[in-house]
Amino acid sequence: MPSKDRPLVDRHAPKDGEGWLLSTEQQKVCRFRNDMPTAHAKWVVVETRPLRGSGQPVVRRMLRHNAIEAWETMQKSGGWKRCPPRW
Repeated sequence: MPSKDRPLVDRHAPKDGEGWLLSTEQQKVCRFRNDMPTAHAKWVVVETRPLRGSGQPVVRRMLRHNAIEAWETMQKSGGWKRCPPRW
């Protein structure tokens, strides 16, 4: 993304490798956080849960480069927006 299109201040910058996305349309929140790296790869845990109610979270473990791609794709085409931590 060109620097002229970026906001001057990132209000919800990931802390310690953790970031949150919110979809009001799907009523879900998604948490990305770094997992323990192995000798061969860096991993990210992606947890998706309902915004309201007591539904079970869906937890996936992804390679870091796949998680970055998922993060970017969700924001571009899925109606997901960055948000402050929820839990």
